[in-house]
Parts: sequence; C-alpha cells; structure tokens
Amino acid sequence: MVGTNSLAAWVAGGLDLGFAAFHVLFWRLFGWPGQLQPSGQTNAAITQTLNIVLVYVFVVYGVSILGFAWRGVPVPPALAWAAAAFWLLRTCLQPVMFSMRNTPSRVITFLFAVNAAVHAVAAMDN
Repeated sequence: MVGTNSLAAWVAGGLDLGFAAFHVLFWRLFGWPGQLQPSGQTNAAITQTLNIVLVYVFVVYGVSILGFAWRGVPVPPALAWAAAAFWLLRTCLQPVMFSMRNTPSRVITFLFAVNAAVHAVAAMDN
C-alpha cells in the first residue's frame, strides 16, 4: 500500500528528474551558448557550468529519493529536508531575480513551492 509520504517521495523524485530534463533543454530553449556570449566568455561558461551542475544535483536528488521509494523505505530525512530547503530557497529567489508579471514565471514559482512542500512531506515519513 502506498501511503501519503511514500507517494510524496515518488512525486518528489519525479519532479526532481523533471526539472533535470527541463534544465538540459536550456541550451535549446535559450539558444545557448550563442545568446550568452554578449555577457562575456567567462559569464557564459559560468552559466553553463552551473546549469550542468544543477542538472547533476536534480538527478542525484531524484534517483536517490526514487531509490528509497522503490524499496519501500522512508527517504532519509536529511536528504528530503535538504531538497525541500533547496526548493524553498528557489521559490523565494524567483520574485527577487525574475519578473513575476508573466504567467510562466508565476507558474514555475508555484511549481517550486509545490516541490518544496512535497519534499517536506517525504521528509516526515519516519
């Protein structure tokens, strides 16, 4: 039987992998590296490197959390709380760093908040 918290782990892990895939698409969506070149070669390299590392973090979170869910054991609280804190921080940074006037920005902010909440629920499966 899948409880609320193990369901949260499945959803959390899936969302992490979904965001990893989304970030892989940044090269196509935003025309990288060409569109980054006006910011300078160093800034373009930093942006792309950070994105690659972020994809790695999302994959590690997602695969780790799904691995625990697959085995039917609780996600280690430290892992789930770390992911929840990451998504909460990302939620808080969105209106500071990006305009909230357009619908995609508001939708993605909502998804960040949902992701934080789902990871928090998964963290409480002890």
